Amino acid sequence: MSRRSFSREFKLGICQEIVSGLRSKAQVCREHGLSPGMLDRWVDQFKVLGSDAFPNSGRSGSGMVLDRTKELEALVGRQALEIEFLKAALKKGEELREKRQP
Repeated sequence: MSRRSFSREFKLGICQEIVSGLRSKAQVCREHGLSPGMLDRWVDQFKVLGSDAFPNSGRSGSGMVLDRTKELEALVGRQALEIEFLKAALKKGEELREKRQP
């Protein structure tokens, strides 16, 4: 059986339902196919850390890193184009200045 990965939002939602009494641990385990031991660990962590629990859970973290990487790569590309444009403009300005001076 392969390991499943659960998002931070999923874990927080499940824990909030259990702690608030909306659903029992047994109901959640049956509905989502979770082991009681794993669910106990999640709930314990949620009780201690609250909404700060599960900072690196699931794929959301790696997805955010990939999104941020793409965003930064695009920024670097735009800045490289801007630098090249400004270098060309500076060179052109220097050439014009040299032509104007006797």
